Amino acid sequence: MPDVLAFMQGLWAVVHRMERLSKQMGSRRGVTGPQRLVLRLIGLLPGLSAGALAAMLHLHPSTLTGILQRLDEQGLISRSADPQDGRRTIHRLTRRGGRVTARNTGTVEGAVAAALVRTTEAHRDVTRRFLEQLARCLDHEIEQAMG
Repeated sequence: MPDVLAFMQGLWAVVHRMERLSKQMGSRRGVTGPQRLVLRLIGLLPGLSAGALAAMLHLHPSTLTGILQRLDEQGLISRSADPQDGRRTIHRLTRRGGRVTARNTGTVEGAVAAALVRTTEAHRDVTRRFLEQLARCLDHEIEQAMG
C-alpha cells in the first residue's frame, strides 16, 4: 500500500475510535468528547469568551454555540455578561461541571494521555508539528476547492 494510503488508513482508524468513544462517553457520562474538551478549556481558562474558545478549537461559532447551549442546559457551565463588554458572554464551570471534568478514565482525553505517556518527548514534538502541517495542507485544499 502506498505510504499516503497507509497513513490515511491510520488517521481514519483514530478518528473512528475517537468518535466511537465520544458517543460512549455521551451515553455513560452525559457529555461527548467535544463537550468535555470545551468543559476542560473553560475550567482551565475561566472567563473565556465563545469567540476565543471557537478559535482555539477550530470550530465554527455556530457549532460551538450548540455545544455551549447543551452544557448550560445540563448545568455544567454558567454564562454571564462580560462586565467590560456587555456584548461578550463569559463562561465558567459550575460545581457539577467541575465534577464531570475531574474524572479522566474512559474518556478520549484519558486515551490520548495514556498514549502520550508511552511516547518520547521528541516523538510527540515531531507528531505535533506533522499534524500542524497536515492541518495547513487540508486548509489549502479547502481554499482551493472553494476558490
